[in-house]
This record gives sequence, structure tokens and C-alpha cells, in this order.
Amino acid sequence: MRRLRQSNSLFKLSLSILLVSLIIGSCSTVDSKTKKQANTIASKIDSVPPYKRKPLDSLTMAELWERYKTNPCYLPLIKDTNLWEKGTRVGFNPVDLINDSLPANHTYANRYLVGDFNAIQSDGTNKRIQEVYPKLSGLFEFSSLPKSLVDRIDTTAPGSVSYQNLLTELDKVLGSTSINFKNFLEKVWKYKMVPINREYSIENGNVYAAGHAIVLCESCKDTIYMRAKFGTSPKRQDIASTGARTTYYEYFPTGKRRHYYAGLNRITSKNWETDRKFDSLDIARDKELGGGNNRITFYKGNVELPNFLLVKPSPEYTNAMHSNGIHEVALRNLARGMLGTANSIGCLRVSDFGAKYLRWWVPQNCKFFISYNDTLYHKKINIKDSLSNYLPFKSVAEGDAFRKWLNTYKPQEAKSLEIGLTGDYRNGYIIDGYYYFKDEYNKFLKTKRNDN
Repeated sequence: MRRLRQSNSLFKLSLSILLVSLIIGSCSTVDSKTKKQANTIASKIDSVPPYKRKPLDSLTMAELWERYKTNPCYLPLIKDTNLWEKGTRVGFNPVDLINDSLPANHTYANRYLVGDFNAIQSDGTNKRIQEVYPKLSGLFEFSSLPKSLVDRIDTTAPGSVSYQNLLTELDKVLGSTSINFKNFLEKVWKYKMVPINREYSIENGNVYAAGHAIVLCESCKDTIYMRAKFGTSPKRQDIASTGARTTYYEYFPTGKRRHYYAGLNRITSKNWETDRKFDSLDIARDKELGGGNNRITFYKGNVELPNFLLVKPSPEYTNAMHSNGIHEVALRNLARGMLGTANSIGCLRVSDFGAKYLRWWVPQNCKFFISYNDTLYHKKINIKDSLSNYLPFKSVAEGDAFRKWLNTYKPQEAKSLEIGLTGDYRNGYIIDGYYYFKDEYNKFLKTKRNDN
């Protein structure tokens, strides 16, 4: 009982931090004096965007497009008919970003998601997938901690001596409430790797432009914060079954099939996974966010879809698919190396860390806006030279050398990515692993050559 009472007091905050929640959460409900005080505090938590702040409802379309270039969280506000399904609403208003299923003053009512499914630029050039990992210093949940301690949490490697010292320091500084932060570290943060940053995805000898992303956003009266961005794989395939035989064929949610993804959705169910224990601390966290459960979703009854977030279309999108979700890449023939590129049969795939973090961050019934231009959704690159020029490895020997390095120096990451000591040097798993750690690996190779 004592532990449960501690859990229910998850992330208790001081009065000054509560002011920040008013400006970051229900920004429109506070007076000018309170806003000034809150902004002073907020400036210590997150940097001001690099453009002049203006009330969101006063921004012109030109200003929204300009902000979208660096912050996809503005995408739902752009009223361009090319971005939305014909016959449905064209863009949304700032008030629509708020989660109206939660109380108006709820700390997390201002959180929403954006599916930016424009894989290429309007001029036809490759967009590139550049993930943005969350900064703990910008999270409301960590705003009650000293910045120096937050920075240590952000940078300390799990399992190291420094990590054990960090856990001791958390106990010393926070007392009984430290269990909440340690639960976050053990069940979410330790799975963090290097953000994906690549221009192409490669599958079966084909090269595709990468750019699809799910963006985590927080809305305020005069700005919108992008808290994180994860590469995702939306729909490009469908399944045909003939007896015991299953085949995949291309099926794009464009043109006459544009209705497949609704412009406005809600995350109505937040499920769990078998790899992590679900306990009283997780129950308390879900209660804080308005809901969640420990159910586990399976595809066709036997393939687990970890941390499945059910995406329910808003009722006005009558023809949209109703059974999709966001979850960790789980089907082996829909590889992690395709994240950022359309490749799924409907659901939205994200990385292991992305799935765990989304499950932790997203409030119940969080709004999820999906927007894209049909002509920018997908691009297969016409290869004029050799495919090998797009691959990080040219042979099995080169691929296995990387596999050995990864399993030797980063065994936890190798296990998470399911990269063994031998295998195909062209599959999505090893390609994705390389792009996670290419700087470190290339430095290793350079040092090795110099030593020889």
C-alpha cells in the first residue's frame, strides 16, 4: 500500500512548476501576470523557437509553411487542399490541437501527434528522415529536478558504474519519489540509441526516398514545441491470400484510396508488450495521462505488435481504416531499415525506442493528425549506377565485420536490433544498425587502419 501511495504521487511538482504547466498546457486560461511568471520559468526548461512569437491563430499560410520547414507540428494548421483528403476538412485551427477529452486544465491536454507523410519535398528532391530525440530538460515530467541531474540522466549509459551512481543520487535527492524516475529509466530511456539520419531506404534491390515521420507536439497560445520526431513506415502494401500462400502487392493510400488515413484521429487504446513488466508504477503513470492498459496486441494471433497504440479515425472520416495502430517494427519482412519510407500493410511502424517512448508520453485520446500531398507520399529512386553505391557494405565480409564490432562493443543494441554475427549484408536490420552507429564504426575503422 505504501508503494502504491508513492506511485499515485508520481512526479509531484512545486508551485513554480505548476505555473509552467499553465503556460505549456492550458495556455489560454491564465492572466498576463501569471503568464509572465510562467514564461520566466519556461525559458529555463526549453529554448524559444527561432522565430518571433505570435498568437497561433494570427499566422498567415506563408508563415505556417515557413515554420513547417523546421517544425512539422505546424502541419495540421496549413489549409492547403493538396494536403487533405478531397471532400474533408482542409486544415485545422489552433483550438483543434487540444485534447478535449481531458479536463481543460489537464497538464497533458496540449499534447498531440502529427503524421508527416510527405516523403519528398515539393520540388521533387529527397526529404531525408532525420529523427529528433526528446530532451529531458524540455519535458514537463522532469522540470522539478535540478538541470545538472537531468543532464546526467540524459547522458549516462545504463549498466555503467556512473549509472549506478546516478540511481544512488536520485534516491538521495528525491527520496521515495525516485522510484518513478528510475522506472522511466529502466523501461523507456535505456532503449534510446542514435537518431536515424538517412536519405534512402533499400529493399530487395530497390532504393526509396526516406522522409515519413511521427512527430510529438505540444501546443501553446503563441508557439508550438516539437518534442520529438521518429521515423515511421506507413502503408505501401496489402496482402492477398490464396489457400496457404500469402503474397504482398503495392497499395498506396493515394488517389482514390486517399481516404485510408483520416486527417484527424485519436489514440484510444495504449497497450503494452511482453518484454517489460507492467506494475503499479506503470498503472500510476497511465492514470496521470488519463488511461492505458496492460493488454498485448497480436497480429493474426501469433505475432506480437509491441506497445500498440490504437488509431481511431474521427467519425467524419467515414471510409478511413479503423484497425490501424502505431507499434514497434515486428514483422521481419517489413524491416527496421525501411523506417522513414512507406512499407507497411497499414499500421505505422516505429523503432523499439520510439514505440516505448510514445507509449509513455502519449495521453489517452491524444489527437493524431495525418497530412500529406499524394504526389509527395512515395518515391522510388531510378538507379542510374550500381546499387552497391547506395549500400554501406559491399560484401558479406564487410557486413560481418560490422556485425562483429556491434556485438562486441554494443551487445545490448545488437540484441535490440536483432543483428547477429553473420548474415545478409543487404537486409534492413544491418543497414539500419549501420546508420545508427556509422560515425562510431567509421572512427573505429580509421583507428584500426592507422594502427596497422
